[in-house]
Amino acid sequence: MKLKKAMDKESVIIECLRCGTRNRLPRGRIQDRPRCGKCHAPLDVRSFAVRPLETSDAKFAVDVLAAAEPALVLFYSPSCPYCRMLSPVIDELAVKFEGAALVARIDVNTNPTVARQYGIQGVPTLLLFREGKLMKRMAGVLSGDEIERSLKGIIKLS
Repeated sequence: MKLKKAMDKESVIIECLRCGTRNRLPRGRIQDRPRCGKCHAPLDVRSFAVRPLETSDAKFAVDVLAAAEPALVLFYSPSCPYCRMLSPVIDELAVKFEGAALVARIDVNTNPTVARQYGIQGVPTLLLFREGKLMKRMAGVLSGDEIERSLKGIIKLS
């Protein structure tokens, strides 16, 4: 049972554009040009190739603070159920705002320095940066629309 849960977490569902069949694909095989299990048509995996940037204490200043575009950073813990609930929303925002904003994430368990620097007391916490400056802080599980509105507001200010 544990193995099935772990595999579910590491796979994506891709709907075939030709026949509509929903195909389960492990994330590690996205680059293998997958085909539909029913009609064997190629599956469109472009939206799954874009992922939030995984940053760390050592790379945070370069990845986020020196970024040319506004940045949305998710401070999370892999063991937090609320962080796991928010993760697909962050993945969608990374795809939607590719090129317009940087979407990143940082694990507070393995990177405590940046979390302490920004006073992260609970996860999930989202921080919005523009030109290396903290513009907005959002804590807890928020709707995708609410996060998107905040991100669009920061982008318009740029």
